[in-house]
Amino acid sequence: MTASVPATSFQNIQVWVKPKANKPGHYDVVTEPTDPQITNPDTVINYQIVDTAGHAIVFTGMSVKPKDNGQLSEASVSVDGKLLTFSDANTVKMSLAINLKFKDGDMVEFSHDPQIQNNPE
Repeated sequence: MTASVPATSFQNIQVWVKPKANKPGHYDVVTEPTDPQITNPDTVINYQIVDTAGHAIVFTGMSVKPKDNGQLSEASVSVDGKLLTFSDANTVKMSLAINLKFKDGDMVEFSHDPQIQNNPE
């Protein structure tokens, strides 16, 4: 008989994007939770665009600092561009600076830089 494997943990983060007033091509980005605390090993992290104030905005990818962190997998973007997913080994207590990358309907690229706190139990 094999040992039971714990269920995969998910951290879903909602993303709101809206244009800055009187600044075409510039956007305000809000994530909730703002500073997620990852406590379980092998957690799947989903950033999901939930509102764009009617603008055609999608994810194009992400980067992370430190780059060689041994914690995060490569990210994948859903077909419609509204979901960005990666896994976090969460084996070391550390802060990870994520840089979410977006583009709008006019192909203007922009980014937002939230943090993820790895805090293994």
